[in-house]
Amino acid sequence: MREVTHIIASILLLTSLVSGQAIQVPNTPHTPEAILSKAVQAIGGQRALEKIKSFTLHGVMRTHDDRPVVEIDLSTSAGGKVLGVLTFVGVGQSRFGSDGTTAWEQNFNADDKTTWALIKQNALSQKVQQINWLEWFTMLPAKISSMQYTGEERFDGEDCLKLLLKEEGSEETAFFSKSTYRPRGRRSIEHTPNGDVTIDVYFRDWQRVDNLLLFHSVVFNQNGSEVSFKMDRISFEPLPDGMFDLPEHIVTIPEPS
Repeated sequence: MREVTHIIASILLLTSLVSGQAIQVPNTPHTPEAILSKAVQAIGGQRALEKIKSFTLHGVMRTHDDRPVVEIDLSTSAGGKVLGVLTFVGVGQSRFGSDGTTAWEQNFNADDKTTWALIKQNALSQKVQQINWLEWFTMLPAKISSMQYTGEERFDGEDCLKLLLKEEGSEETAFFSKSTYRPRGRRSIEHTPNGDVTIDVYFRDWQRVDNLLLFHSVVFNQNGSEVSFKMDRISFEPLPDGMFDLPEHIVTIPEPS
């Protein structure tokens, strides 16, 4: 579960990164530049991504026996505005957000008391990334210099091309369909006190949302044990600015000196 809540800034930041990267595609097809360029095109193209001004998703995270554990709502809008609501089934609810300037979170403790706090923008970004895996994909063009093509492999039942991404302290492999170039998922290694653990993330259930073709199911597989996040709603419809206003409890918290 830690991996599920382990990696997000808003999708708007991501699309700006994708559009800001002028990917030069060489003649050979198996390079990071060529694969990522074709992958962006496979889900609808750069222009379709650039048109996104707001983003909303709703979904439920379930265990391997289909038991719901977390209901998730996430909304983002231009200017870094974010509102996320996590409802832990039978336990309680936490929220986080930003009006574009001030980032905050609301949590509950063991005594069922609600706590409010200001958080840094990088902490907010990580919270968004834990939910929105489309962001992980759209961030990849900004990391081309740290990638290399490492061949082909069968992944989640499909022949895929592999891109190895090495950054300081981490290493992961991105998989892309050999036939369609759609992103199929990611493999990472998590270092634990009991040794290294390999975690596969699968992108499934592809559906059209406006002009984009997006996955609506993310499955986390660790040693055969799976947890799934199924999204029943993804929308790019405009959102009212008022929904991102700071909660009253946050307004009364003084900014750190």
